[in-house]
Amino acid sequence: MTSLRILFQMMKADYLERIRSYSFMITVLVSIFIVYKFIPSSNESYLTLSLSNIRGIYNSDWVGSAIAILASMVLSLPAFFLVKNAIERDVQTGVGQIIATTPITKWMYTIGKMWSNFVLLMSIVAVLMVSALAMQLIRGESYTVELLNLSLPFLYSTLPTIALVASIAILFESVPLLRSGLGNLIYFVLWIFSLKWSITAIHSSQDIFGISAILDRLSSGTNAMLPHSNGGHVSGVSPLRGDLVTYDWTGVHWTMQMFLERYVWLAVAVGIVAVASVFFHRFDLTRTSKTNKSDKPGEFSKVEPYIKPVSINDSGIKLTPYTEVQGQFHSIRILVMELRLMLKGLRFWWYLIALFMIVLGLLLPMESVSKFVAPFTWVWPILIWSTMGTNEAYHRTHQLMFTAKHPVRNQFIVLWLAGIIVAYLTGSGAMIHFLIAGEWESLMAIAVGGLFVPTLALALGVWSRNGKLFQVIFMLMWYLGPLNKLEVMDFMGASQPSLDQRIYLYYLLATAILLVLAIVGRVRQVKIATY
Repeated sequence: MTSLRILFQMMKADYLERIRSYSFMITVLVSIFIVYKFIPSSNESYLTLSLSNIRGIYNSDWVGSAIAILASMVLSLPAFFLVKNAIERDVQTGVGQIIATTPITKWMYTIGKMWSNFVLLMSIVAVLMVSALAMQLIRGESYTVELLNLSLPFLYSTLPTIALVASIAILFESVPLLRSGLGNLIYFVLWIFSLKWSITAIHSSQDIFGISAILDRLSSGTNAMLPHSNGGHVSGVSPLRGDLVTYDWTGVHWTMQMFLERYVWLAVAVGIVAVASVFFHRFDLTRTSKTNKSDKPGEFSKVEPYIKPVSINDSGIKLTPYTEVQGQFHSIRILVMELRLMLKGLRFWWYLIALFMIVLGLLLPMESVSKFVAPFTWVWPILIWSTMGTNEAYHRTHQLMFTAKHPVRNQFIVLWLAGIIVAYLTGSGAMIHFLIAGEWESLMAIAVGGLFVPTLALALGVWSRNGKLFQVIFMLMWYLGPLNKLEVMDFMGASQPSLDQRIYLYYLLATAILLVLAIVGRVRQVKIATY
């Protein structure tokens, strides 16, 4: 009983701490905004979960199923980044060393963190359920509220998915190779393949996201409205062509067997945590630290027993005046140094892949460059941008950096410019192609995107002091915008409708606002450090 009480208190303290973070609040607000856009009004130029120009009336069945699919598919991406810091936080705060002295076993700790992640993410799902109910009433196509029909799709589809995400996050934190940014990219690749697998799954046991049963029912209901149906399937987001046609969709006929088959994934989640407990270091950080190659294990480095003190009056010592040192550091030199620091530690193969993407941007046809090459080019430097504005807090050098002369002008603005240079260098293949072909709208859009992405990373990094928030928001925007061609999220003009509407001008305005917010945040940090 004592162990269960300790486990409950640990989960409670972890949950209360995390819901008070900026990352949680921003994720909730962004999720609510996406729900709003995912239930478009009849006057919008696009549809969601539709076939041709047909969709269901916004009743409780349709809205609940649509948002449940959205939560299971899309929320599972940022949710991983949001909770993949449960163990890391205990290490950084020193709480882990205290926990290591208690009777809590590795299994109990990892399963406790997994359920803490689960409860945190289900809090966001609860917000989405309330948002779904609000959107049904706001759109006003059906005012009959059926709470059970609204919530059952979430219990079937989203709940097991969230449990899987919570457990996978613990596994990735426990395995040293997956703990770094490489693990984030691996999860993103797994997420894409799981998404494709779930959409085409024949049996529910193969459906990781739990969406195939709902999508099949949606497709059959929509095909019944078509006079010459060819058995098509509803798509996520598509432009409205012709007049909108709606019908009364009655939802999925839920059975207990469907839920039992779906909840097998809960057992899989517990199994993943069991594997994670094997790799968990239990805060024995010497297991993950590198041993000094010059010293033998278990021995201290040799230290000279006596060091001769140096007198400040020795004639051989000359200190360069501070003003003269400052004059040697031209802004271009500082920019080069910031770029070197930003690119430090990257492997040779990283540059090879970046060069390969540049060549593809130069040689492939224009349509392929706009739709595929340019979007995937700017996924590659995400780990570089995610460190912007966070290195000082992570390496605890903020007191040194913020007390230097003109920290905002000399370092912060240069950091922003370095991030833009990385964007323009990695996207140079597509940009040169657009320039040669005279595609001025596409060139302008991608140029604005090159300004927006680093500025977003810098603003979020300064205010959250963590790179994961940028990874969450950027990957979500990238998936919905450049990859799935949702115009409002297309920050780089990957689709023709976004170019026609000149969405990039709004992102240019957003870039200016984010830059101001970033500067305000840095000035605030400097004032705190100097007082």
